[in-house]
Amino acid sequence: MVKLSSGQYVIGFDNGYQFGKTAQSLFDNGVYAMGTVEPTVKEHSLKYGRKYYKVGEGRAAITEDKVSDENARLLTMVAIAKELGAEGIQKAEVILAVGLPFSDYGREKKALLEYYGQKPALKYEYEGIRYDVAVSRIFVFPQCYSAIAPRLANMKGDYLVVDIGSKTTDVLLLKNGMPVERRSITVERAMVKWMKQIQGKLQIQYGKNVPESEILKVVLKKDSFLPRNQVNHVRETLRELIHGLELELMEREFDLQYTNVIYVGGGAVAVKNFSEPRTNVAFDTDIHANARGYEFLAMQMLRKTGAA
Repeated sequence: MVKLSSGQYVIGFDNGYQFGKTAQSLFDNGVYAMGTVEPTVKEHSLKYGRKYYKVGEGRAAITEDKVSDENARLLTMVAIAKELGAEGIQKAEVILAVGLPFSDYGREKKALLEYYGQKPALKYEYEGIRYDVAVSRIFVFPQCYSAIAPRLANMKGDYLVVDIGSKTTDVLLLKNGMPVERRSITVERAMVKWMKQIQGKLQIQYGKNVPESEILKVVLKKDSFLPRNQVNHVRETLRELIHGLELELMEREFDLQYTNVIYVGGGAVAVKNFSEPRTNVAFDTDIHANARGYEFLAMQMLRKTGAA
C-alpha cells in the first residue's frame, strides 16, 4: 500500500485462483456465503449488504472469469481491509490496482473496469471491524509484466519471463526491457492442475486421497506426513510436469538454453526445487511480486498525470 500526498491509498491486489495477494498479505481465495447467520468466530468473516461470508478458508473452484459473481468484489474488500487494517485505518479513498493474464489483457480489461466501477462505495465489516472505502480509480495491468516491472530498466538484451500461477502460466518475451507482444502467450499449465495430476497419480498408485496441503509441503521442501515412497512419487511427478512445461515452450520456439530465463510467481518455487540448475535461469519466488508491481505501475501512471 502506498499513501499519496492527497491522502488517497494505492492498493495492489493480485486475485489468484488459489490465493489473494496484496503487497503484504496472503490469503486463501475461498468464499462461503452464510446468509444472515452471524458467524460464531470473527476470523475470516465479512459482513456486506446485511449478509455474512467466510472469506479466506480454503481454495475456491476455478472459474472461467472473475466478473460473473460477487466473489471477486468480496475478495477485493478483504484485500483492502488487510492493507488498511495493518495501519489502523478504517475509512479511506482507495486507488485500486489489479491485473489480468497477459494474453487476456486487451480482451478482458474493459469488463474488469466496469465490474469494479459498478460499486465504488464499499461499506462492510471484516473480522468485526467496520470499513468505509471509496474506490476513486481503478488501474488494470498485465500479470507477469507487472511482476518484473520494477527491474525493467536493468534488463538489457533478451529475457524470457515465465510466471507460473494457479490456473495458467504467462510467458513474456522481453527485448531490452520491452515486451514482444506477438511472442507473449498464456499456457494452460499451472500449479492447481499440477496438484490435481499429482493427486490422481497418488490415488492410482497408493489408493490414497492426499490433500493439496501435504503435496504443497513437498513442493516447498517442508516436513510432510507423507511416507517416503509417496514423497518421492510427488517429487518425480513434479519433475515430469516442469519438464513438460519447458518442452511446450520449446515447441513454441522459445529458447530456454541461450536466453535469460526468469521464473516468477508461486510456481517458481517448484521449478527452483525440482529442475536442474542452469546458469541462464533465475528465480523470483516472491508470491507478492505482481501485487507490488501493480502498485509500482499505478504510481508511474499517477506521476505522469501529476496525481502523485
